[in-house]
Amino acid sequence: MKRFLICLVAAAGLVLSAAAIAGAESSVWVVRGPKTTLYLAGSCHVLRASDHPLPREFDAAYADSQRLIFEAPPAELETPDYIQKLMRVAALTDGTTLRDHLSPSVYARAEKFCRERGYPFEQYQLFRPWMLAMFLTMQELTRIGVAPEFGVDKIYYEKAKKDGKPAGGLETADDQIRFLAAMDADLGNDQVIETLDDLAALNDKLPQILNAWRTGNEAGIEAFSLRELKNHPNLYKTLIVERNRKWADKIEPLIRKGQNVMIIVGVAHLAGSDSVIALLKKRGHSVSKLTLRP
Repeated sequence: MKRFLICLVAAAGLVLSAAAIAGAESSVWVVRGPKTTLYLAGSCHVLRASDHPLPREFDAAYADSQRLIFEAPPAELETPDYIQKLMRVAALTDGTTLRDHLSPSVYARAEKFCRERGYPFEQYQLFRPWMLAMFLTMQELTRIGVAPEFGVDKIYYEKAKKDGKPAGGLETADDQIRFLAAMDADLGNDQVIETLDDLAALNDKLPQILNAWRTGNEAGIEAFSLRELKNHPNLYKTLIVERNRKWADKIEPLIRKGQNVMIIVGVAHLAGSDSVIALLKKRGHSVSKLTLRP
């Protein structure tokens, strides 16, 4: 249960990672400074065992890096304190229930979906709509063998611990909880409906999603992962635009230092005009796909 809760934010990362197969080099980018090579690795936070081995570019970036940086320090996301804070944000504490926060038609559709899947809908009544969406996403991903322990973040965090490489974050665990609170202000019925639609098509879309991520198909990544989010401008600004700008501000000094670094973030943050890649290019840095010879 603890691991399940830790990875709720990451759960939607697979569904919101990419789409459409296209030819591209990889989902790892490289920035070269005067004395430093910095790797930006686009992550699928959750994967299947059958999705391994990962593309060679990830191992190459890891091998050439002395330090790893994630969206948030993985160690912070594994503490009981984080879980307690997450549950406080996710739970309804004002005497209302899920039924009070969803329209009758959306509530009925979610209930029907859970009944057909055998999920305990009655246990979700004291959670906010975004938490329901994440629970259902995790349940469906688990059903088809997708899990956080196979995700890019988990794999390389464990490698770093074993190899003694330091690992840090671009933001804190508390920052990520604040982003969840922002979701509650902007989403409700829309998020639950979009989640149910996405999950109904998950089996058909999964191969496309994974192929786009593997090949670094930027147009596909942007179209699928950001298209629906842009329908909620305030949320898009909070979750994508503002975070990417803050991350770019923290990444820039690393380019000038003498230590190679691998930065692992959700691949959706590395595609589109508001991406970390685009911001670094606008600031004069040379960014290219990492390509390896066959």
